Amino acid sequence: MTNKNSRGLWKALSALELAESPKIAEMLQPFLSPVTDCYECGVEVATLSCRHDRTKDVSVAALFLKRSLNDLRAVWNLLLLGYTSQAGSVAAAAFENSLIVNCISGHADRAEKMLKSKSGGSPWSVADLCKIEADHITGKNNKSVKSSSNQEEDDYWRNLYTQYSWLCNLKHPSIPSVLHDAFAVSPKRGEYMIMAAPDARKDDLPNKAFILTLTILRLHEAIASFADARKLDIKDSNVIAWRERFYSAISNLSEVVDPITQRPLAFQIKPK
Repeated sequence: MTNKNSRGLWKALSALELAESPKIAEMLQPFLSPVTDCYECGVEVATLSCRHDRTKDVSVAALFLKRSLNDLRAVWNLLLLGYTSQAGSVAAAAFENSLIVNCISGHADRAEKMLKSKSGGSPWSVADLCKIEADHITGKNNKSVKSSSNQEEDDYWRNLYTQYSWLCNLKHPSIPSVLHDAFAVSPKRGEYMIMAAPDARKDDLPNKAFILTLTILRLHEAIASFADARKLDIKDSNVIAWRERFYSAISNLSEVVDPITQRPLAFQIKPK
């Protein structure tokens, strides 16, 4: 920008966002159905007929499930506005909040540990939460001999933590991330302007898709754990309809995201 007078740019930014958002919305349109289904199933799960409702683990997990739903909405809105890295920052929080739901649901002792935390924060590191999640998932997938799934469990938590680390590279100061962001506003090749602006580049779509996918996957698993803890009445007609919609969200997401994620992300990180 050669003109040193920046008056009016703040107001102009709103107009720019309004102009670019429809373009981004069109790119993200295929994700609307799985996002909607995941969110609405997350709201409905607490209202469904069940055998266990007001146990301590469910009560504590519900707080973090609500936060995770807020996170999902914020991620979606930020992506539509074109602020991909900022959406990634919220997605990192969604990742943690969803892992907490999964950790506590069905475990009264963990709920008690959370409530007694002196700092008020999580008594588990994110790596710990990823290991708990891996144990939960591989335990469901391998109900036979537990030892046979040790390598699968180790691979799972490390991949999970790598996904979280990628989001954190958007949240924390990172040269690859800021270099990618800088050229969202590029007056000519090799130059960028120091100003806020939405990123509507097609090259950024894989990043938007990856952020959204990670958020939905973690929230989906959190909702599943919450539902299991409440012990839903699987013979109830509302529960049957809910389960059909809930599990279709992931299959629909896979169909949408697979072609996009074949394109490279802004940067890669090594597994832990």
